[in-house]
Amino acid sequence: MSGTTGENSDVARLRRAVRGLDDPPRTGAWNAEELANLPVPPPVRAAAVLVPFVRRADTLSVLFTRRTAHLRNHAGQISFPGGGVEAGDRDVVAAALRETDEETGIAPDLVEPFGYLDVLATVSGYHVTPVAGFVDGGYSLRLDEHEVDEAFEVPLAYILEPGHLHREAFLWNGLERDIFAIQWQSHRIWGATAAILKNLLDRLEHAA
Repeated sequence: MSGTTGENSDVARLRRAVRGLDDPPRTGAWNAEELANLPVPPPVRAAAVLVPFVRRADTLSVLFTRRTAHLRNHAGQISFPGGGVEAGDRDVVAAALRETDEETGIAPDLVEPFGYLDVLATVSGYHVTPVAGFVDGGYSLRLDEHEVDEAFEVPLAYILEPGHLHREAFLWNGLERDIFAIQWQSHRIWGATAAILKNLLDRLEHAA
């Protein structure tokens, strides 16, 4: 993968915005307060996702997957590749790369991990560490048909456009909650995945 020499401004800005690989997040989830009033706090399990920034020439896009409809958690939703951290994983980076390979067929040697976003808590009981990584634009997909229905890219410029990511009301277990959401063509990206994008946008704003 390419290094920092001659990188465009968006790539350099992303590198500044994230926590470095030598500085993994150690505090609680940034959104813990939003989940504090849930009637039954869910059990906590460590998880990791890859936030894949696909590099082609001077453009960047973000890769998403759509989960199959029969899965127990977050069925049919748009997500980043990832899952629970397993005993054999060296760390959350290794977990994110393993899950990405298993779900999409994108091998670890096509990914350059470069940092972390902040830990996110989910209503399904996960504490998720998002690992930011640049993906070689020449990748090819080999989707796990049990877990992933499709994969697609969204231009980073679209995600960064003010107003595209917004808050909206959502009814969960009879309770109204505010969630983040963004629409891309026929895809509605919401919930935990959109919250990770919100954290990204906040960190980019502070890094500008």
